[in-house]
Amino acid sequence: MTDGPPPGAPDVVPSDAERALVQAYELLVDTLREHADDLPPFAARNAVKAAAALWQVANGLGLDPEHPYELGL
Repeated sequence: MTDGPPPGAPDVVPSDAERALVQAYELLVDTLREHADDLPPFAARNAVKAAAALWQVANGLGLDPEHPYELGL
């Protein structure tokens, strides 16, 4: 058992690495929203899979991000 609040708790400051991963998720989601139709099918499918994996990171940090399926991805 660990001491202290879980990762992502309001009084826990995410590390630079954690912030970078969350920013990557947000950038990928924004890119898919705006440009998915411009991507080849294989790239769009793989980008959606990557967004789902990065969502797991953001969710694990307790940030309650919108789920890729809720975003229409």
